Amino acid sequence: MEALQRSVLSNNWITIIFVFSILLLFFLKLFTAEKLKGYVTSIFNKGFLEIEAEENYWAFSFFQTGFSVFTFLMLSVTTFFLVNQFKQQSVFLLEDYLESTYYLISYVGLRFLIVFGLFSLFQFKSRLSFFMTSKRGYLYSISIGLFFLNIFYFYALQQQYLLFTGVIALFSLRFLLIFINNKNLIIKELFYFILYLCAFELAPLFVLFRLIF
Repeated sequence: MEALQRSVLSNNWITIIFVFSILLLFFLKLFTAEKLKGYVTSIFNKGFLEIEAEENYWAFSFFQTGFSVFTFLMLSVTTFFLVNQFKQQSVFLLEDYLESTYYLISYVGLRFLIVFGLFSLFQFKSRLSFFMTSKRGYLYSISIGLFFLNIFYFYALQQQYLLFTGVIALFSLRFLLIFINNKNLIIKELFYFILYLCAFELAPLFVLFRLIF
């Protein structure tokens, strides 16, 4: 009976995260409906991202803060579910979620500081504004997909292949769209793009994987 009670309690915090995420989307729609719609549908609307790229990429607004929090929550829950499946644990413990979230925060924070520092040092902002905006926009878009994927996985069908396949499909779509819409820049600066990919995309993920496991 005690084990059953712990299992039930351990699931409540996930529901709270989902409810909080829904509230974030509600307030974003209430105050910035057009911008929310633009980012959610940005995978079909390159023009919206081009307009956004003309604005200051590093500006922190209510919308950027709110959607960034939503996106981070979806990434943290997805990471937790994947780690839980990898470790073959049947109970969703808050302690494990906080641990994986700590590593994710460290990864995101360190990566942001490095990229921001390099962009400021070498004055890359104007040249790569659309590239960075499209990365952010497509991440926002797939975070909505992650939201529904996580809900379906948690409440309906807890199968590892479903979650893993869905995550791979969403991030592959994001990578493909980034490449297609920035192909001229990438081909022109192929060496630097490969260097960027290895240094800021693949290497941090490898470090994060090693820290968690």
